Amino acid sequence: MTKFVKALIIINGLIIPIVLLIFLFSLLINEYGPKHYRPDPVMTENLITKEGDTLMAQGLVYDKPGSIYNSTNLYIKVSPKTYEIPKNKSSNFEDRMERQIEPYEYYINILFLDSRYNLISTLLDQKASITDITIPMNSESERIDTTVKNIGYLIAFEDSNKDKIIDRRDNYDLYISDLSGKGLTKVTTNIDIKSFKFINNHKDIFISFTNRQDIPEEHKITRFAIYNLQSKDLKYLTQLDKAITNIQKILNK
Repeated sequence: MTKFVKALIIINGLIIPIVLLIFLFSLLINEYGPKHYRPDPVMTENLITKEGDTLMAQGLVYDKPGSIYNSTNLYIKVSPKTYEIPKNKSSNFEDRMERQIEPYEYYINILFLDSRYNLISTLLDQKASITDITIPMNSESERIDTTVKNIGYLIAFEDSNKDKIIDRRDNYDLYISDLSGKGLTKVTTNIDIKSFKFINNHKDIFISFTNRQDIPEEHKITRFAIYNLQSKDLKYLTQLDKAITNIQKILNK
């Protein structure tokens, strides 16, 4: 056997394992990497039947208590936990059956506690998906801003696209409550919220949104409205809408 052949055998013996390792590493990244992260959605059917047994398709994960600005109250976010293999309700092998991925982007409820960890309220009394929880605060001042009285949420109660899960592809509306999670009030209907912010010493909410239409997102025009917390009046800023429309016309010339 020539030195050249021996060298080829040695090189192949080194290259093949390296290529296999690279392939395996790439496969793991594609399978479990950040771009393939999927938060656990809210299933519309928590109980399913398989071979005569009732199985749980989804469980719960509780966040640690968080503080609420301008309040001694605390809140706990409750997230959905989807079982990769549906778990029998009597099974004790939960850790073997479940799939947990953090951070969770969907919440199904919020618990409100006082400073002694006594339950004050539960935000929702039915199945829903919450994607945004906004508690206003003033981080620029050492003094507490006592005008903060409300918390904002984006909540979907219905599986609007009928795919048996409530996730970001469904319709979310803006809701508010007080700092104890009580008095949940619906602010918007049939519009898609882009962002919202408490303004004017937390007397109003400035809202940017698009009309709820079945057209590509890039074709939707962002519009604006202001909601008054006291009067519960939602005022659409039509002058801004007209100005934006005029700008769009300029671009189309």
